Amino acid sequence: MRILFLHGLESQPNCQKVKWLQDQGHRVQSPKIDYHDDRSYEKIYKLTRHNNYDVIIGSSMGGWFAWNLGKELGRPVLLLNPALHNRSVNPIIGEWAGEEKKGSKVFLAIGNDDIIINPVKTLQWLRDNDKLDWNPNNCLEGEYGHRTPVETFIKVFNHFELSINQTNELYERLS
Repeated sequence: MRILFLHGLESQPNCQKVKWLQDQGHRVQSPKIDYHDDRSYEKIYKLTRHNNYDVIIGSSMGGWFAWNLGKELGRPVLLLNPALHNRSVNPIIGEWAGEEKKGSKVFLAIGNDDIIINPVKTLQWLRDNDKLDWNPNNCLEGEYGHRTPVETFIKVFNHFELSINQTNELYERLS
């Protein structure tokens, strides 16, 4: 599987989750992102727009970028405690492709003990803002905080992997 992995605000690329994905044989791109740079989203979009990822995974602030990139590129996303409704920084999110938003099926993992990004507000934000691609059945909740433990990430990824592959097969048939 070809994967774009976007780290969170206080995290680094090539974390243990990325290493585990690579150990499973996946091709993973994990760029370093300076979220304090107002043009960071544009830079990531330009860096990644020509790659045909099978899934874009984003954690926290990376989840905000992943959700938007999924819409720009028409790829499924796996969001880990995404900063959809609450961010301490707000880089400019623009429509750099100049095209309409595309379908991007959303898979979500949230920690019910997250005190940084309120999980109830995350679910409400998706209900309000992603009526086309959000389905509450594509959510796994767990008893952890804002940082998704590697062991939890492995369970989440394994749980959604088949559905992600099926989504991509459907996208291919429809295009």
